[in-house]
Amino acid sequence: MRFPKKITYLLKKQWLPSLAILMIGVLVYAAVLIINIPEEIYRLLISPDSTVLFLVLTLLLYFAYLPSGWLGTLTSYSATLILFASQLSAKWGSGLSTSGGLAGLLPLGDSELYYASALRLLNGETFGGVASWRPLSHGVLSFVLGLTQANLQLTIAILTLMTATACFLFAREVQRSHGTVVGVFVLSILFLFARNYVGTVFTENWGLTLGSVGLAILWRGLLTQRINLCLLGIGILSTALNTRAGLMLLLPAMVIWGTWAFRSRYSLSWRFLIGGLIAVLLGFLINSLVFKVVAAPGAMPFGNFIYTLYGLVTGGNWMSIAVDHPDATTEDVYKLTFEAFRANPWMLVSGFIRAWKQFLFENYIFSSVRSLAINIVLQLLSLTALIYAFRQRQTPLGSFIIAATIGILLSLPFAPPWDDPSGRIYAATMPLFSLFPALGLAFLLQQVSSKLKLQKQFRFLVQAVTPKEPSQLLGIFGIGLVLLTLFGPIAIKLSSHPPQFAEITCPSGSEVIYFRNSRGSSIMLVADNAVKRTYVPRIRISDFKADMSQIKLPSYQELNHLDQNTNLIFALNLKNLPDDQGVWIIAPSSLIPKGNGIIAACGKLKPQGVKMGLWMPLFYADSMTLVSR
Repeated sequence: MRFPKKITYLLKKQWLPSLAILMIGVLVYAAVLIINIPEEIYRLLISPDSTVLFLVLTLLLYFAYLPSGWLGTLTSYSATLILFASQLSAKWGSGLSTSGGLAGLLPLGDSELYYASALRLLNGETFGGVASWRPLSHGVLSFVLGLTQANLQLTIAILTLMTATACFLFAREVQRSHGTVVGVFVLSILFLFARNYVGTVFTENWGLTLGSVGLAILWRGLLTQRINLCLLGIGILSTALNTRAGLMLLLPAMVIWGTWAFRSRYSLSWRFLIGGLIAVLLGFLINSLVFKVVAAPGAMPFGNFIYTLYGLVTGGNWMSIAVDHPDATTEDVYKLTFEAFRANPWMLVSGFIRAWKQFLFENYIFSSVRSLAINIVLQLLSLTALIYAFRQRQTPLGSFIIAATIGILLSLPFAPPWDDPSGRIYAATMPLFSLFPALGLAFLLQQVSSKLKLQKQFRFLVQAVTPKEPSQLLGIFGIGLVLLTLFGPIAIKLSSHPPQFAEITCPSGSEVIYFRNSRGSSIMLVADNAVKRTYVPRIRISDFKADMSQIKLPSYQELNHLDQNTNLIFALNLKNLPDDQGVWIIAPSSLIPKGNGIIAACGKLKPQGVKMGLWMPLFYADSMTLVSR
């Protein structure tokens, strides 16, 4: 009799239904990635203008989020995963190169450095210098790569799944408090931002994941007036901002807000003040601990901030120091920044005004949605939310929006829009940005229904449909993400060791490199008639050449000369691991030994520079030998 009682207890606690929903959602997610979505859908998903996409997905998501109970959770979660899986499938099916990926998969630009550092950690080394600036995201990347035996394609699928789940949890919290339309509106905005980075190893993905969960927990704590939830949310948000640095002054703004919002009749909430400061420090402590374990010797956390500050006080951007003083060391940049400020302090004030002007008045705020029309609408709705918040400033919600606005404005000059036209720098706080127009929409719907006396007709738009007693899985998921961020890279560093392999001798005039070959981590160029459609890792040669011809950089033009039956691999040169970051390996498919393992390759190394478009050198392989499993 005790066993059935335990089953009943678990069902009441929603564990088994939640587990079943999770499993079904993951199966649906995997199915979308396996079957390859129709070409008409992926062309919509990768379209440079997202106006139609925004309208279509908002409508479809509304019907998925509309049902109540366990059915609503199943349909809304499955729909969210299908959406993100479709975006990833579209990227793999197009085979297009972007700022963060080559041919739909391989890391490119800054992400070359991040991916190479994750591989270095797996091979017993520390991160490279640039990757050490913000190590948390690459640390998680390294951990998941370790779980998948360095299968990049599977790793990206897992990380995208986690991002989609985080966005879903945040959307459900907003839906629970303000109705289905508003919750779906939030998710649509988040997706239009996330789709720019889905399929890459940029830090934005993990910053968005942590930021979405952190704000979801903070949102629940705000509306239920539970201090512990608010503090947990601030702690996770702090970790998100340490993962992808951005609007840092938002954190003290949240602490000050909570200290006032949770005040008693006679005094401010000292409990929230102390707890909030500890929560904020949590993210910096996690970053510091991971940094000490995985960072390169001599590296500095947030090492590029001083370049941003130099651009701020000189009227330029974070690259200005490279133009003004190309040989300056980090210590030199600190001195030059101070000297520039002392020579003209008003440039700092001018920088503040410049940042606010560009952010607020040049259609920048929601530029990531890639639709001017949608951008303008979202800005107008955000203004509506601010007006509403000011009128309700004595309430926890109203004061929260005002405090968040102040935190954003004060932070902007130190994370200025001109340093990143795409808005990447605000990844961790994009969930907060999405709240502003969503709340403005909720306020307008309420006003229209009230003025026209259409409460019954509009109820289906604004009523909450989720259970009154929310699941505890949100908090568990959030804490799990933080633990993964902290202990994942530390576990990899402690358990990894330098690779052991037999060395070979190459013919005169050839160089040798050693690299680890892993499934799902290379691109294979095939004849057009070999496959029906391009889908990573098999890229039709005509699609690849068309993609390369669109990019007017010398290194891409060189890749345009590659022929069918060629593999393109990005890997570490294990022999020179302490000094070398990585290498692009080009080899005939017939040369590559089957199975995972360390391969010795003989061939010619061709250096590349940053101006060439690829950070790492090209290696043309003439022969390959498997030297270690």
